[in-house]
Amino acid sequence: MPVLRLVRRLCDELCSKLQRMNMAQGITRISPEILANRLGAEETIIVLDVRRASAFDKKPVSLPNAIPVVLDVEQPRIPELPLALPIVILCLCAGEASSTRVSFWMRNTGHSDVSVLVGGLPAWEEAGLPVESIRPVDTAMKWRPAPLSSGSCSVHQSGAATQPILAEVSFLAGEELPVRRDLAVLFVDMVNSTPLLFEHSNERVLELVQSLMAVVVDVAVHHCGDVHDFEGDGAMLYFAGSGEALPAAFRLRDELAALRQKEPQMPAARFSVDAGPVVIGHIGTRFRRALSFIGPCVNTAARILKHAPPNAVAVTGAVYDHALRSEPDLASLFDNQPQRQRLKGFGDDTVEIYLSN
Repeated sequence: MPVLRLVRRLCDELCSKLQRMNMAQGITRISPEILANRLGAEETIIVLDVRRASAFDKKPVSLPNAIPVVLDVEQPRIPELPLALPIVILCLCAGEASSTRVSFWMRNTGHSDVSVLVGGLPAWEEAGLPVESIRPVDTAMKWRPAPLSSGSCSVHQSGAATQPILAEVSFLAGEELPVRRDLAVLFVDMVNSTPLLFEHSNERVLELVQSLMAVVVDVAVHHCGDVHDFEGDGAMLYFAGSGEALPAAFRLRDELAALRQKEPQMPAARFSVDAGPVVIGHIGTRFRRALSFIGPCVNTAARILKHAPPNAVAVTGAVYDHALRSEPDLASLFDNQPQRQRLKGFGDDTVEIYLSN
């Protein structure tokens, strides 16, 4: 019996490792030092710096000769480049979320030599490597629409899309689980949805929930996050950091408000965001398992959700402070609550909550 259990355990570990390798295939990561050496040897490498427009304004420096690619536009574009050229993609997110997303865009358009810079621009600067002011894009450069509908944030295996992208393909690729990471979590929830069950057929309620969740998934992918769990009329999303999660919350708010114009029966939604260290690991058995996210920020975000009025975003003081430094335009949308709040299950500890106005 002990031998049989050992064989089963080894099989489970092997399957897990193979799964991660399959998920990560096609994603090449390059360290700042190796990239600097290759650039110093005058190797022809195209460097793409991918960010939101406001991030370029706030930090207008990048690697020498990097080409800026703006993400937060209605139709993102990528440069048309010779397919044989090596391409390195970087972003401001240490979790490499945005750069991983764009690496799939480039691969889906036929590029084979595509790498993601480990740690993004922060790691490059921490290594003491040179930066320069972002240069205007060559007006002669040709651009094409990013292939958003062809696996931009998913992995394709045997023609079928698998998920999730952010955890398993980006910063967890090749990692042995469980592992500790800093993450941001975003909760969304329908407000007062129970009456729907008494006013409409079950089929109609399912249609409404599905319409909401389709928007949730689209927004998560657009900001290179993922949906960890659908539960009833709500969902939990996760991102590499507040810099991805907070813009996603406001985009989700706006898109769901637009959806309500088309579906008047759709209840309003509310949102909450917190960030912090999370332990990520598998739960279940070899027959059925999933990723689990364990950390105080998950519980905090879930608790402060109830403090958000319809169509509002609730965030913790930590998320607000991050927004003050990196997203002041979003930080200006919040008001501090007059009193720190005591949350259920948190004992005597209180939490500072900010609500969007």
